[in-house]
Amino acid sequence: MPSEPMQHRPDDQALALRAQKGCIDSFEELLRRHQVPLLHFLKRFANETEAEDILQETFIRAYRNLDRYHPRWRFSTWLFTIARRLAANSRKRQIPEENNTTEIESLPSGSLDPEATLEAEENKHKLWDIAADVLTPDQHTALWLYYVEDMPVKEIASVLGRYVPATKMMLHRARQKLMPALQSTELKHE
Repeated sequence: MPSEPMQHRPDDQALALRAQKGCIDSFEELLRRHQVPLLHFLKRFANETEAEDILQETFIRAYRNLDRYHPRWRFSTWLFTIARRLAANSRKRQIPEENNTTEIESLPSGSLDPEATLEAEENKHKLWDIAADVLTPDQHTALWLYYVEDMPVKEIASVLGRYVPATKMMLHRARQKLMPALQSTELKHE
């Protein structure tokens, strides 16, 4: 039986260039690819409803400003930058809530045992709760983008509006600042 050739899946930059030329389907594909990770990112700044509103506004702004996107940037970096700025503006307009954290679903649980899975989830929540308490918002964002979104340092620097060496130093200092807090807090071990 002859096999069908693999469908070539265009990268984000190619889709963004098509969207700039008016291809709605390309923009919708970008939306599908990025809505879940972007929503998880935004939940760190706001509750579920507000995060969804900011997500929608992010995509509206991205669509309206597609002419400003340049393919030398990764589309995801450009998109996360828009989202971060909108979230920061939203946070400035609101009274800060205590312990505004998010689930970290993208970290592996390491087990299929329901009890161990629940314990691992509790530990992930606890870890990011501690990080939110100990770190500055920029340090927390940098660590989130690095460990959860798997973003390279150069792109994190772009999202945060900093130079790469300063971002590397921020990540290093954030880890150093977080380590004593994690060591003094007992996380359950499987």
